[in-house]
Amino acid sequence: MLRYALVLILYVVFLFEGYVMHMILPTAWLGVVAPHFTFIMILFISIYVSRHWGLAFGLAFGMLHDIVYYGPMLGTYSFGMGLVAYLIGLMSQRSRANMLMVVMLIIVGNFLFEGMVYGIYRIFQITHLTMNEALIHQVLPSILMNLLFALLIYVPLRKLLENIGALRERDEEEQFH
Repeated sequence: MLRYALVLILYVVFLFEGYVMHMILPTAWLGVVAPHFTFIMILFISIYVSRHWGLAFGLAFGMLHDIVYYGPMLGTYSFGMGLVAYLIGLMSQRSRANMLMVVMLIIVGNFLFEGMVYGIYRIFQITHLTMNEALIHQVLPSILMNLLFALLIYVPLRKLLENIGALRERDEEEQFH
């Protein structure tokens, strides 16, 4: 039941990042800053619930991003979100998930994702920006905006996801007994 609530929350954030943020952001920022709030929440899911859930949500919502918002290639966002969410979930298993560690994982995950998308677009000649131009004019501003969003939602989302993780573990224990 909580999984469906999580899907609904992610869908609302997906709509917010795509429609509302484009009305809120100044016009000059639209080509520079890319809000990936759904991806940030998927990273939280990978850290606090399960890397497998993060992979599944990353693939699903990444494909939704590919279809609805970013059209030059299908699968870029799906592949990037799924893979990075899984990797961040693996990294978070090795350490205790305190706020500093989560913030660092969010930054690393966002940087990996932006780098993967840039690399894929560069290989297929969809973008002609140099690595320095992309880093300074797109990646760093996007990471900063996404980090601010992550800090704003950290406490309420952590509590929700810890509850979901505890329920998931309890359900798994009941299945084995």
